[in-house]
Amino acid sequence: MSDPRDAGFYRAWMSSRTVSRRGLFRGLLSTGMQAIKQAQPPSAKLPVRTVARPPQAVAEPAFLQQCDGCGHCVQACPVGIISVQERVALLAIDYAECDFCGACTQACESGALDERVPMDISLRPVISAQCLGRLDDMCRMCEIACPRTAIFFNQQNQPVVDDKKCNGCGKCKLVCYHGDIALSLKHHDS
Repeated sequence: MSDPRDAGFYRAWMSSRTVSRRGLFRGLLSTGMQAIKQAQPPSAKLPVRTVARPPQAVAEPAFLQQCDGCGHCVQACPVGIISVQERVALLAIDYAECDFCGACTQACESGALDERVPMDISLRPVISAQCLGRLDDMCRMCEIACPRTAIFFNQQNQPVVDDKKCNGCGKCKLVCYHGDIALSLKHHDS
């Protein structure tokens, strides 16, 4: 089959099409931008925090470089919630909350914990659908125990976590005697 379209067909087709100046420049610039993007080397993805770190931990890439697994923070933690695994410190809030005493930061000699970093563990409570507080207003243990008033129940008995107030201490998880609160990492400093 031969193509019945000849030069006359294309001239007629183009004469019926009008291209605005904006459209012309947009078309030219978009191909130029695509060429620039393809020429740039792909940036390496920075490591994202996958486990909880002690309070005042520097950003994850720097933390992984600086923490040498010496264990000084483990020895300094008065509640014993810091451990070292694979030569880096991590935090496990399973039986005690972090009271942000700063002992781990003071004991850190490698610079992985820095007192200029805000006291935030990057853990946030996730409250299950089976929470008794959702069903009625009889249980408000997490709201009562939160030292920063970051958890409250709205008028529909739904728990709300104020992310700006919460620092991830874990007290809400520990006071929930039904086990309806889990702690999840909030990714804000990749």
